[in-house]
Amino acid sequence: MTSSVPPNDPRSATASPHQPEQNRSPDPFSDPQHPSAGDQVTGRDVPVRRGSPFAAKPDQASAAMALPAEMLDPEWGVLRAANWASAWVAIFAVACVSMFPGGGVIVATLGCGLASVGLFSSRQVIAAILLLLHASLFFACYQKLL
Repeated sequence: MTSSVPPNDPRSATASPHQPEQNRSPDPFSDPQHPSAGDQVTGRDVPVRRGSPFAAKPDQASAAMALPAEMLDPEWGVLRAANWASAWVAIFAVACVSMFPGGGVIVATLGCGLASVGLFSSRQVIAAILLLLHASLFFACYQKLL
């Protein structure tokens, strides 16, 4: 027994007048951003917009400024911040040499650790200088303790 409706007929349940049957997606939820041409879009089916409402439209995105690869590295800010923190800790380590050598050992050790993390940033020379500074402050504080 054959059906009375041909497979490509618009009255068919599986065919659409705008889209042939072989091009239809088997999963209707696979691409929620782009409903097919034959589907009716209701208020509930509209895709939720994400991101800034002031962002450029996709056709304007090509004119946007491209960020360098260094800015896109997720660890970039952390590694550079380790260098800054090491520089600030150096100030406290210098103060600890004369006032509180026991604490200076701990502070200089913290600075050595931060400078070691900073060695993996884009400012390796500064991190190496800070590492040597903290190592010398560590030994100066340690000598005062003895």
